[in-house]
Amino acid sequence: MDKIYYKKKITKFTVNNSWVVRQYSNQYNPVHWHKGHISGAGFLKVPSTFGETFQKDKKNLNGQLVLINGTKSFMSDSQFKIAPVVGDFYIFPHYLMHAVYPFKDTDEERRSVSFNAVVDEETFDVFN
Repeated sequence: MDKIYYKKKITKFTVNNSWVVRQYSNQYNPVHWHKGHISGAGFLKVPSTFGETFQKDKKNLNGQLVLINGTKSFMSDSQFKIAPVVGDFYIFPHYLMHAVYPFKDTDEERRSVSFNAVVDEETFDVFN
């Protein structure tokens, strides 16, 4: 191949839409993906606790953002689990499935901001 994919220069970045998600105890966001080229999520407010997990033999994922890609593979994890920290922001391709696990044992709010954006087609569609 004669192209260097990881050094593409973005010449256009347009935010199509943006929104704030306010979640409280026992609320969640099921697995989904977005439109556009690039999506992002950042954390504005997190509770002091996300509560204990019901399954004591499992890692506590309460309140976490999970990015999901592919299927279970040898030596490859198909999930990237993100514990929310105020001020952290994540950018990912629009087609990457993701979800937010519910949390419990608090009246505090988990607040995040998200967006969808497009970049120039030549940069996005590097494999054609």
